[in-house]
Amino acid sequence: MTADPFREGIADHVRRLVDHVPSMLGYWDSDLRCRFANRAYERWFGVDPDALIGRSIDELLGPELYAQNEPYIRGALGGEEQLFERIVPGPDGAKRHSLARYIPDIVDGRVVGFMAEVTDVTRLKSIEDALRAEVVEHQRALELLRRSEAGLREAQRLGRIGSWEWDMPTGRTTWSPQLYAIFGYDPSEPPPPATAGRGETYPPDSLAIVQAAVVRTMNTGEPFTLEVEYRRCGGGGGWIEARGEVVRGDDGTSTGLRGTVTEITERRQMQEARLQRDVAEVASRNKTQFLSRVSHELRTPLNAILGFAQLLEIDPALGEKHRAWGALIRNSGQHMLDLIDEILDLSSAELGQLRLACSRMDLAEVVRAALVPLSQLAEGAHVRLVDALPTQPLWVVADPRRVRQVVHNLLSNAIKYGRAGGRVTVSARSGLHEADLCVQDDGIGMDEAQLQRLFTPFDRLGAEATAVPGSGLGLALSRHLVELMGGRIEARSRAAEGSLFTVTLPAADPSAAPPGPPQ
Repeated sequence: MTADPFREGIADHVRRLVDHVPSMLGYWDSDLRCRFANRAYERWFGVDPDALIGRSIDELLGPELYAQNEPYIRGALGGEEQLFERIVPGPDGAKRHSLARYIPDIVDGRVVGFMAEVTDVTRLKSIEDALRAEVVEHQRALELLRRSEAGLREAQRLGRIGSWEWDMPTGRTTWSPQLYAIFGYDPSEPPPPATAGRGETYPPDSLAIVQAAVVRTMNTGEPFTLEVEYRRCGGGGGWIEARGEVVRGDDGTSTGLRGTVTEITERRQMQEARLQRDVAEVASRNKTQFLSRVSHELRTPLNAILGFAQLLEIDPALGEKHRAWGALIRNSGQHMLDLIDEILDLSSAELGQLRLACSRMDLAEVVRAALVPLSQLAEGAHVRLVDALPTQPLWVVADPRRVRQVVHNLLSNAIKYGRAGGRVTVSARSGLHEADLCVQDDGIGMDEAQLQRLFTPFDRLGAEATAVPGSGLGLALSRHLVELMGGRIEARSRAAEGSLFTVTLPAADPSAAPPGPPQ
């Protein structure tokens, strides 16, 4: 048969066209032997495509790659088109990402082989990976932004700080959620315009301050910071700290304002309370210094009065009546001197000038000795003084003289404010690090309001209207003395049911050396 030059020319053109296709194109029969391969196989595997004809596919792929592709080969021979991705190693060692398609060749219902198309998608894979990484990074950035926004909202809530912005061209005002919470507005509604609604947010004086600050900032460009009163929508209000600054466009012109609002009502209250406390402390210090100076000045003439009163008592030339007058003068003067001593002690304690001589001492022994001079007072008031102190030593670290002073104040109060036929019980107990001295009575007691004022100097809790003598200094001085010794004093009481005072002092090591002579 004569060859057809035209057909042969077309076949040559088709072959050249197929050889220039970058994808591998091949045909494998049902015995998995190559019947056709284009030049791409040489680029991918370093194999001459003409020499590949008749060779088995497993020889081309090698054991490892063949084992990976075998399921898809069997699928194609089973009549189903296969599409899968694979990394194919080249002769130069490069790893190529490939997209493989196996298309069954079916003749008269029987699969006689399959066509293989393998395309290098390495660049596409790199682009896909880059896009995927960009998407992941974008999602991460969005998540960070959401977290930042949530964190900002939470920080504003915790700090009670709201933010706002006013856009001049549109006149639009934007509030943060916390600013809605501060002013009490519904966050589902737009905030009031910057040029209106301020009268509902601020009282007149505050409104004038805010408006002046805004105008000054818009004219000068300087930011403002001010503290003003505000009103909450629906009632109530307090104080805020408002800050604002100019927002400028790319050309430097003003385009609006932005700023923050901080709720500072509690801070203002604390500042005012601190100021009042400081003023009170200064007044108390001045009072203490004044009382100290006056007391020192009074001691000299009082000593003279006491001395001459004693001379009058022993002067045989005076009659009994006049000597009684001298005794009255001496007793009154001694009362005044005791009061002055208490004032001096209290003044020294408040000024930090009182010096104590703390040492290891037997609390039970010192307290029991202090009971003796108070027995006569208890007997005169028809109050039974009960000694429930332990018989064993109770070692504490304290100043014996000041302990006696505290015991005297507590017991004399318990006796004076006791009831006739009642009793005052003194007890003590030791702990690991502390020891407690308790003074309990069944007298008139105190209510909660009186307990709050119990240790206030010169406050006798209404007893100044009775015949019970006192100055209102004993308990205040006792508390200072106990605290200076490293302890504390506490009181519990109910009206008409009596009171319990507990003095707690640091315990001493019972195994330490015994103390020196009693003071």
